[in-house]
Amino acid sequence: MKTLKTTQSLILAALIACVSAAKADDASLKSAIQVLENQWAATYNANDAERLGLFYELDAVLIPPGAPPVAGRAAITQTLAGLFSVLKDLTLTVEEVRSLGDNYAVEIGNSTYQNVAEDGSLSPGSDNYQVVWHKGADGKWRYATDMFNSR
Repeated sequence: MKTLKTTQSLILAALIACVSAAKADDASLKSAIQVLENQWAATYNANDAERLGLFYELDAVLIPPGAPPVAGRAAITQTLAGLFSVLKDLTLTVEEVRSLGDNYAVEIGNSTYQNVAEDGSLSPGSDNYQVVWHKGADGKWRYATDMFNSR
């Protein structure tokens, strides 16, 4: 009986260690993803469509609200460049990141920005978003799927 309790205690301790390690890995990944999101937002705010496209896999999919999905880096770059004149001062905040193995992760976050009206006036806006990240053979994380909707 004592051996069974010892074995159960060891198994429980191992499970707790695994969960703690996974949470630490997710926290580290969340920090790394926030850095990438800060870079994405800075690139967007600089109206640098070409560099913005490099954040996406060649076969990535963008799913904007109220519109059909946009497939491929070139089409996504063009779509995002079309937003430069209507959304300004974009910030992205990572809320949660979950690892989906060594090369994939899913992120949930929110964005804030200024909507630009036809008369040039600004009004605040915000979105929720979800990104599926893929780490390529070069070790860089890129968007595989990017979806957002109004808050």
